[in-house]
Amino acid sequence: MSASKFSSPFMAKNPMSPLKGNAFIKAKMDAEQSGKESFVVDGKTYPVKGSPAKNIDPKLAKKMADKIQQVGRYRDYVEKKEKGYMDEEDGFIKGDPSKTVSFDRFHISEEIAKGGKTGSKAVKHYYDNKDKYSGYMDEEKRQAVKKGLNIK
Repeated sequence: MSASKFSSPFMAKNPMSPLKGNAFIKAKMDAEQSGKESFVVDGKTYPVKGSPAKNIDPKLAKKMADKIQQVGRYRDYVEKKEKGYMDEEDGFIKGDPSKTVSFDRFHISEEIAKGGKTGSKAVKHYYDNKDKYSGYMDEEKRQAVKKGLNIK
């Protein structure tokens, strides 16, 4: 049984070597790292298009980062409700999954806790939409949240 004539040239090499050897990619990466507007390969000039992250509005980037942190805090909250946790003053607090609130209610609670103008807006929003935030999640929703947050 013989090897394919197409596989043998690639099998002996490191899978990264074609990328390292590619003059276009190397020139582009060098230009990006040095902050140049363009780069030249084989006599042709190409523009350096920055990372998509560079084009994001800083205010939007901050909102996105804040939301990611908030999801992390919600994950910690759900995990504590499921498994319990140690409190410095009270010792071990037993988990009570039946008292888990939705992400929206968790978010509004955080906003209210901030106080000030943001907290006042959150309180008004809460009372205007109280039916949306009242009660706890049922078992099916809790299981879906645990799965989505990768909590076992």
